[in-house]
Amino acid sequence: MAGIGPGAKNAGVAALPDLSAAEQQAFIQKYGLQGPLRRLPSAGIVNRVYQTVWRGQPAVLRVPLPGDDEDTLTESVAAPAAFRAGIRTPELLRFDEDRDIVAAPVTLYALAPGRSLDTLGWRPGDPRLRRAWQEAGRELARLHAAVRTVPDPLGRLEAIHPPDVARVQAQVTETARLGTDDAEWAAALTARLLADHPPLARPVFLHNDLHPGNLMVTGGGALTALIDWGDAGWGDPVLDLTYGGPLAAPDLRRGYDDEAPGVLDSGAPLRLLAYLLHDALRRLARSPKAQGADLWHSRPGTSLLQLLRVSSQVPEWAAVLSG
Repeated sequence: MAGIGPGAKNAGVAALPDLSAAEQQAFIQKYGLQGPLRRLPSAGIVNRVYQTVWRGQPAVLRVPLPGDDEDTLTESVAAPAAFRAGIRTPELLRFDEDRDIVAAPVTLYALAPGRSLDTLGWRPGDPRLRRAWQEAGRELARLHAAVRTVPDPLGRLEAIHPPDVARVQAQVTETARLGTDDAEWAAALTARLLADHPPLARPVFLHNDLHPGNLMVTGGGALTALIDWGDAGWGDPVLDLTYGGPLAAPDLRRGYDDEAPGVLDSGAPLRLLAYLLHDALRRLARSPKAQGADLWHSRPGTSLLQLLRVSSQVPEWAAVLSG
C-alpha cells in the first residue's frame, strides 16, 4: 500500500512507473486540481501518489497500477465508513471508477498530517514510539466500537479469517527455514491456542493493516491519522493488534484496554500470541527483501526474535512459552 501523508517511505518509487505528462494533465483538468502534481515517495507496490491542491485544501491523488485495483475498491467503502465514525483518517474526497485516463479506479484524499511512523527511526522503548502505538490502540478500540454497519452493496469488504496453520507449517518446512519438529511445535501451539481461546462470535470492522507505514504521527509521537484501508473487513478485533509486529503489540493492547476496558475477551492475550507466532512462522518462509531500510518486516527472522524479546512483558505469554 502507498501512503497518503507527506512522510511515506520511498522504497517502492523506482518500481512504479510515473504517470505521463498527458495523464497528469488529464487528472488536473478532470478534478479541477491545482497543478503541477508532485510525486510523493511511496511505501507500497500498488499506487502512484501525488500531492496536489483541490478546492483550496492539500490533497493526495492515488493512482494504482492497472490490474491492482482490489485495494482501491475496498478503500472506497472502508475509508468513508471510518471517517464518518470520527476515526482519525483522511477524508476520501473523490472516488473515480470511470477508468477513462488510466485503466484503474482512482482516489483523491485529503492530505494526512504528520509523518509515517516507519520514517522516524525511533528505537524500541523510545517514549515517542510507545505513545504512538498506545494512541493507535485507543483509536482501534474506537473504530471497533463505532463502525457497526457499512453500506457495501457490491461486497467489497471481506470476512477476515483466522490463519491457516497447516499451510504455513508446510511452507516453512518446505523452504527448510525450520526443521520438521520445530515447525510442528509452533503450528501445534498456535492451533491449540486458537482452539482454546476462539474469537468472539460477532466480528468487528478491522483496519487489518496497521503497520508503521500506515500510522501517521507528530514528532512527539501523537497520533494524527490511520491511513490505507485497502485490506479492511470484518473479523476478530485482536487481529488488528498484530500488524505492527511483536514489539508494538503490548503497547497497542494497553492503549486498547485504556480506551475500552473489559471489551476484549479473556482469551484475547493468548489469541494475540497465537496470531503473532503464526505471523513469525509465515515470515520465515519468505526471502529477505532488498530494501535500503532495515525494516522489521523485511527480514524473515526478525519477527520471531522480537516475539522472544517481548514475551516477558506479557505474563500470559511467558507462562505458555516457558511451559
